[in-house]
Amino acid sequence: MSIAAQLSDLSPAAYAPYRNPREYITSWTDRIWIKRGLGQIHEHYAPEVQVHTCYGETYDLKNVIGNSIQRMVAFPNRGGGHDDVVWESRGSNAFISPHRVFNNATHSGPWTYGPATHRDWTNRSMAHCLVRDNKVVEEWVIRDEFAVLQGLGMDPYAVAAELSERSPVLGATMQTSNDAGPFSGRIANPVDSGISGERPKRYAAECQMVVDYFEEVWNKRNFDKVADYCDDTIVCQTVRMRRVMQVANFQMEIMRLLAAFPDGMMEVRDLVVHDSVDLGMRVGVIWLMRGSYSGAPVYGRVNRAPVNILGSSHFELRNGKIIREYRIFDEISVIAQIIRGGNGWQAPAAVAA
Repeated sequence: MSIAAQLSDLSPAAYAPYRNPREYITSWTDRIWIKRGLGQIHEHYAPEVQVHTCYGETYDLKNVIGNSIQRMVAFPNRGGGHDDVVWESRGSNAFISPHRVFNNATHSGPWTYGPATHRDWTNRSMAHCLVRDNKVVEEWVIRDEFAVLQGLGMDPYAVAAELSERSPVLGATMQTSNDAGPFSGRIANPVDSGISGERPKRYAAECQMVVDYFEEVWNKRNFDKVADYCDDTIVCQTVRMRRVMQVANFQMEIMRLLAAFPDGMMEVRDLVVHDSVDLGMRVGVIWLMRGSYSGAPVYGRVNRAPVNILGSSHFELRNGKIIREYRIFDEISVIAQIIRGGNGWQAPAAVAA
C-alpha cells in the first residue's frame, strides 16, 4: 500500500504542519531535543499526556523538562539518529508512531549516575507516541540503559539498587505491580485493538503472524519454529548493542532471556504496521513479559522475584517472513525489580568484587 493510500485514513490536521506522521515525529524530536527548544514541549504534548516507562508513569511535563535540562548538561553532544518511524492511523484524527532511535553521547557533566566520566556511550531506544489532533496524548518509552552504563564503566547493579528505591522518572518507588501503569490490564486480541486503540482493518495476516511467533516460539517454547517465521538470514539487534545472525543464534538470544525467567510469558500489547516503497513492510510491537527470576543466575543470585519486562520490537518483513528484529528492553529496570525482591539476592560475583 502506498504512503498516499495510508495517509488517506488521516486528516492532515493530525500531523500538521508536516507532510506526514514520520516527518511530524522526526521534526518535533529535533526541534525539542537536538536544537534544545524545550519550551516547545508544551506545544507538542497535550497537558494531560501520560508517559509510560519501564519504571512506571508520569503526567507532569515540568518534570520532563527539568530532567531534559539535566540530561543536556550531562551529555551536551548527544546525537539521536532516526533509525525508523513506523506509523499507523488510529481513526481519522490520530496515529501511533513507534520511533526507533540510535543515541550516542559523551558524559561531560554531572548526571544521575554521578560526576562526569568523559566517556562515550551508545544505545537504542523506542518511543511509541499516540498523537491525536496534532498533540502527543500518550507515550511509551523504552531505553537500553544497560548499554549506557556499560559505556560509562559504571556498576549497573549499584545504579539499579538506587532506582529500585527512587526512580528519576517518578521521583518515587518504582511501580511494577501487574495492575499499575504500563503493566495494567490484558490485551485480548492485539490484531484488532491494542493499548493504542483500534487498528485499521488491514494487514491482519501480517499482525497475526507476529502474534503467532510470540505465542509459538516464546510462550510454547517451540524454538524450532523460528524457521517458520524467520528467514534463514535473520538478524537481531538487541540490548547492550548485541547483534546476532541466522536462525541458531536467534534461537539462543530468545533462550538467553528465558533462561533467567523460565516461567516468563509474553503478551503482545500493541501492533503497528507500515509499508513503504523505500523501507518495505515493518511491524512495531509493544510487548510485556511477566515472570519470576527463578532460573539461571544471569542477574545475580536467584531470588524468585516477580518481574515485568516491558519491551519493544521492530520487525522487518519480506515475502511473509521476518528478516530483521530490533528488540529493546531496559535491563536496569529488570535488575531493580529483582533487587526489590530481596530474599538473599546478591550481585554477580564479578561485579560485587
